[in-house]
Amino acid sequence: MCKNMPPLELAIQFHGHICPGLLMGVRAAEFAQKYLDVSPDQDEELLAVVETNSCGVDAIQSILGCTFGKGNLIFRDYGKSVYTIASRDKDRAVRIAQKYQAQPHPDNVRYRELSRQGTLTEEEAAEKENLLASIFERIMTTPFEELFNWQEADFAIPEKAQIYPTVQCSICGEGVMEPRAIMNGQLYVCPTCT
Repeated sequence: MCKNMPPLELAIQFHGHICPGLLMGVRAAEFAQKYLDVSPDQDEELLAVVETNSCGVDAIQSILGCTFGKGNLIFRDYGKSVYTIASRDKDRAVRIAQKYQAQPHPDNVRYRELSRQGTLTEEEAAEKENLLASIFERIMTTPFEELFNWQEADFAIPEKAQIYPTVQCSICGEGVMEPRAIMNGQLYVCPTCT
């Protein structure tokens, strides 16, 4: 992935396609970057706590550089389009929450119907593309405050991610990160085997 791409292109390339959820994530990521006055993460300077596992998170990863692999993307399965972005260097965080029904336009409803439908006729596929173009324009040009609420967040920034040794589970034989293993006598047991 080319780091010199504009944020929207980075997100689309990372996610694999363009969709309304990704666009909302792009808006949130760009806002966080400006609000906190930060550059994309290189070595855990930023931390993102996301409360959904939907498309918008891919924008957070690709634009801000917060990833599971680096240990600076934390997932809390609350099913909410909420992103808390923190800067270690600035000791600040912002919590960005998508407003309920931020995009109640009929185009969005129809787009979702077509997306859930699966196989589309040529006419439906063309309609879906036209709807996406309309939704794209609306999401990318609507004032941010109409789409999201945000506030400075009191946030205890955790230490940077640790690298732990891998131990072998005595039951399944698979490797497991040592602090996630449970000791059973003198033997390690992974969480899935307990």
